[in-house]
Amino acid sequence: MKPQCRQAVERAAGRTLTQAEIKKIEDRISGTMRNLARTDPAGWRAKGADQRVLDAATQAMADIQAEAALKVTRAGMQIIKTAAMESRVVDLMASYAEGRNKALVHEMDNTHSYIEGVKRETMGNLMDLLDAVNSKQGASAGRKTMMVLFDAENPQMSRDLATEIFENAAGSTGNALAKAGAKAWLESIEGMRQRFNAGGGDVGRLDYGYLPQPHDQGRVRGDASPAARDKWVQSIMPQLDRGRYLQEDGARLTDQQLAGVLERAWETIATGGLNKMEPGKFSGSGARANAGSETRQIHFKDAGAYLQYMGKYGGGSMYDAMLGHIGGLSRDIGLVERYGPNPAQQMRLQMDLAEKADTGVKRAFGLRPESYWDLLNGKTGMAENGNIAQVAQDLRNIQVFGKLAGAVISSVTDVGSYFVTTGFNKLPYWEALKNIGKQLDGDTRDFLTMHGVIAETMVSNLNRWSGDNIKNTWSGRLANSTMKLSLMNAWTDTLRRSFAMTMMGGLAKMSKTEWAALTEWDRSHLGRKGITADDWDVIRAGQLTQFNGADFLTPEAIRASADPRAGEVVAKVLGLITDESEYAVINPDLATRAMASGGGLSRGTVRGELARSVMQFKSFPIAMISRHWRRMMEAPQGLDGAPGIVGGRYGAMGVGPVTVNRLMYGAAMMTSLTALGAVAFQTKQIVQGKDPVDMTTPKFWTRALAQGGGMGIVGDFIFTDPTENPGDATANAIKNVAGPTVGSAFDIGYKLGVENIYEAAKGKDTHLAAESIRVGRSHLPYVNLWYAKAALDHAGLHALQENLSPGYLGRMQQRARRDWDQQYWWEPGNGGPDRAPDLTAVGGK
Repeated sequence: MKPQCRQAVERAAGRTLTQAEIKKIEDRISGTMRNLARTDPAGWRAKGADQRVLDAATQAMADIQAEAALKVTRAGMQIIKTAAMESRVVDLMASYAEGRNKALVHEMDNTHSYIEGVKRETMGNLMDLLDAVNSKQGASAGRKTMMVLFDAENPQMSRDLATEIFENAAGSTGNALAKAGAKAWLESIEGMRQRFNAGGGDVGRLDYGYLPQPHDQGRVRGDASPAARDKWVQSIMPQLDRGRYLQEDGARLTDQQLAGVLERAWETIATGGLNKMEPGKFSGSGARANAGSETRQIHFKDAGAYLQYMGKYGGGSMYDAMLGHIGGLSRDIGLVERYGPNPAQQMRLQMDLAEKADTGVKRAFGLRPESYWDLLNGKTGMAENGNIAQVAQDLRNIQVFGKLAGAVISSVTDVGSYFVTTGFNKLPYWEALKNIGKQLDGDTRDFLTMHGVIAETMVSNLNRWSGDNIKNTWSGRLANSTMKLSLMNAWTDTLRRSFAMTMMGGLAKMSKTEWAALTEWDRSHLGRKGITADDWDVIRAGQLTQFNGADFLTPEAIRASADPRAGEVVAKVLGLITDESEYAVINPDLATRAMASGGGLSRGTVRGELARSVMQFKSFPIAMISRHWRRMMEAPQGLDGAPGIVGGRYGAMGVGPVTVNRLMYGAAMMTSLTALGAVAFQTKQIVQGKDPVDMTTPKFWTRALAQGGGMGIVGDFIFTDPTENPGDATANAIKNVAGPTVGSAFDIGYKLGVENIYEAAKGKDTHLAAESIRVGRSHLPYVNLWYAKAALDHAGLHALQENLSPGYLGRMQQRARRDWDQQYWWEPGNGGPDRAPDLTAVGGK
């Protein structure tokens, strides 16, 4: 800054400015000059240097004033949100009759559902995008197969869709599907941008269509040398829109100047932002409302350049990036709408208040509120080291495609929790049953999708964005493909969507009744999920959606009220429906995810990844406890209109009836899950070529209890006999406690390595080849699919095992007789079955 300019600025400020302050002013004016140059390049170049500085200073002053006004507005919004949150927390303390810490956790549970509601509504508006993504138009036969098995992209559609988005759906590609998909995307993210800004945000809009840029930190960083940086800079520079990189006078940056800009961008990406950290300076979370307000540094010249970069340096596919952007922005919207422009500050205040208020136990489900908050705000899902996170995720994905190919048989027990949750919500059982069959109808599925009831497989990236994402790597695609071919995805989607459909109908019926006329139970249940009397008035002011002659409460129905708060109410209702569907067909809740991450430890850390590996496959049994058993204990008693399994007014007469009602809930769960566990266990026997086992023994029903999952993780530890599985009991116990990844390492290192070395030293037959095949098979995709496993075994694997380890098949049959006094209806090693399964064996001999 020139001396005379500095003097003028200091006179205006009324004091002497530091060099840092002067530098900040210079940077602000320089940035404003470049922005103005981009707005009107020819007009800007025609101005003199002094006029440019004056115009930039004037615009910068106007921007600063607007920012100051926004700061005041945000402060007022924060006060209002603090008061609203205080009211919610106090209500939850009264509703659950517990301390402030636990009430704060319930509040975060509701916010988690609210965020899910925002996300689901947005996805419901993206049907045209989903149609484009799933279109096989122009794809080869091989590519179509890849799309079905591995969710691979259709290259032509990706190219056309990206082009239409960059060009704001101008229709230049001639691809009607791509144009419609681009329009749906652009309208949806613009609506989300405006909604976020209404909550106190300040995100601008690009003049070309927005596509997120997820950089793969490891691929960008390379070996972290100057040569790697220079390679990235030289690779990306030809792909950029040079018209967006200008000097203060409007002239384009030279190659050398642009390289300097890109080198700084590389440092930020390669270090995960650590290059911006100032040692000793507080680096806590800033206002959430500032998220996304940073100026984008990388502007691609066209869609082709963007896709080329994504293929070389991107983190996942373009679609992964788009879904991830929706997930992240949904979180930002949910947090600012619930907690104000600065949610981090809000939660620090609330946690301090909770710490001060509670003098007894301060943990909820074994965890402090901070663990839930780290998960809710996305901190837990951010990888501190991308390479560590990816390796650990690959190892867990291998366990998924190697060991869960038959999980759909075990999932028959979902029917039990489905109908218990139906009863808890006072929904009609017959309607819940009919709606399962209706999911086979394409029109019904489309109706649900457009109203926010999205198939889990369509939003799996979103659900796992704060944790595991299993789709965008080689291992992830194999894991997802295996789960798809095992029919697990179809089973889960069918049950969850059918329950959501039933609940939309139930809420539609309820909405015809005024809040005051609802039963005590209904008001309590809705209130615990965050729905208030005012929200109910908004719901009632809308117009129910009709489909196939029935009424449903949909986002469209609520928005028909034209109430300013309709968006918030939609998020609450969709969040409620989604959360209850995840009780019906159990999905990990916030508490379970916090536990599975070691109490909110970040990805990409040794401790965080070890915790995730140990907890793999334990999330669902833990969720049984954190969802159903906690619900059983916390359900209010003595309320009029309560379902029988919880307890109506008679429950208030004394301890006895209250206990009985809780026992009824537990009995309903345990009876149904144990019975279905018996079905699952016997089905597994038949699929494996064995006769059903004797059901008259206590041992069988103990095993059915464990199979049903009603006891949660406790049942897995207590009721599963480690001696029944191949290998010794100690090894199986280690796998059960330490997780499948550690168990696999034990198998490879100890069982295949150490044991065989000692056996060889003693002159014993090691059976190394046969054991290697067994271990290898448990880590391969597809070969353990429940409907193909027996065929593969009898087609050659049994013979191979017998050849490598003579007596192998005999030992299999001996183990079946020893454990269950069981025979094979399809003898091991035989090409075809000898007889039909002996179903009379269920009654014993």
